[in-house]
Amino acid sequence: MSLPIVAIVGRPNVGKSTLFNRLVRTRQAIVDDTPGITRDRLYRQASWNGIDFMVVDTGGLHVGSDDVLAVKVTEQARIAMDQADVIVYMIDAKTGALEEDIRIIRDLKKSAKKVILAPNKVDDPEREYETSEFYSLGFENMIPVSALNGLNCGDLLDAIVEDLSRSEPDIASDETGVAIVGRPNVGKSSLLNAMTGENITIVADLPGTTRDAIDTRFEMNGKKYVLIDTAGLKKKKIYKNQLEYYTMLRTARAISRCHIAVVVVDSVDGLVMGDLRIAADAAELYKGLIFAFNKWDLVEKDEFTADKLRGAVREKTRTLSYAPVLFISSLKGQRVVKVWEFVEKIAAERKKRIPTSELNDFVREIVERRPPPAKRGKFIKIYYVTQPEGDPPSFIFFCNHPKLIERPYVRYLENRIRETYGFMGTPLKMVFRLRK
Repeated sequence: MSLPIVAIVGRPNVGKSTLFNRLVRTRQAIVDDTPGITRDRLYRQASWNGIDFMVVDTGGLHVGSDDVLAVKVTEQARIAMDQADVIVYMIDAKTGALEEDIRIIRDLKKSAKKVILAPNKVDDPEREYETSEFYSLGFENMIPVSALNGLNCGDLLDAIVEDLSRSEPDIASDETGVAIVGRPNVGKSSLLNAMTGENITIVADLPGTTRDAIDTRFEMNGKKYVLIDTAGLKKKKIYKNQLEYYTMLRTARAISRCHIAVVVVDSVDGLVMGDLRIAADAAELYKGLIFAFNKWDLVEKDEFTADKLRGAVREKTRTLSYAPVLFISSLKGQRVVKVWEFVEKIAAERKKRIPTSELNDFVREIVERRPPPAKRGKFIKIYYVTQPEGDPPSFIFFCNHPKLIERPYVRYLENRIRETYGFMGTPLKMVFRLRK
């Protein structure tokens, strides 16, 4: 089941980004210390009352503006609203509903989507009573908030998740979901066709020719897979010149559904920031990861080219160094079978479990070799560790001061585990809990 999308929209300077940061602040990206990867990302996963969802921040809506940048930002916001399951429309409670708000609200009322009106900058309870005037706008759901100090944000989250689905996943427990993701025009559909041996999607030398997301059930070596193809352009008139943004939202949905993400990279362009952000999304959701450099047949190369590029990839993606790097040509069929081989390996690695006694002996040894550094005058002690069943691989460390363990030490533990036990191609979920 894909994560529902919640879009935060409104005029400029009403506090959308502040609310976005508040809703997602409890999640910490496992790649957040890699420079540039998470910068300017406008969508993140959040969770409330056991329901996960994707929050999308948008630029300010400019109705009737002729400014080129304003038009572009407004188009992106409308794409987000079109893709969203829930829309949070923010207005400035201090300035009230302006004519621009009224025009946007008129369009929102025509939508079949759930819309929550959120007057913002209600910084004290007394001002909350003054927001009653906004009921005249005709919304069934209205929750005054202060994104800055958190007033009523819990009530807003309750309203957001109230109707979001708790249905069963659409990928069965005996199936492995594989998402083919990447920037526009890198050859995603061609790769999917090559992997299945069937022309099941439209392939053309133009970006955005895939009309709808397609799930393809497939068996390989007796194992069941669901190949998830990310959709491209859907309505050319609406999304003209906004393909990258539209693809971003569709990719986020696809990644949320899969177990393993195959990030298709254009070998001619090399690894660019857009590729890294897609990979970061997969890592943050603890999905398996493969970098597939496509169009390898178009690259001028010698016997050292692949090794040099692998080194460059490792340098750019140090926190994603567990992901295998493949060089393929989907049109020529070169090494496409390798994609299947690594998908199969990573699926098995994600289910690998270390016996508890062996795991504790190992962790005790590496902790004695390098104990966690003291913080604020407090010595940190790790008592024991467990690996609960599940996919992805998760390790729960019980210790006396879990909040004082810093990321460099987490990386140390993860690297030592990988050196001994592998877990190729999959992030490790490292959880630290207090042992009372």
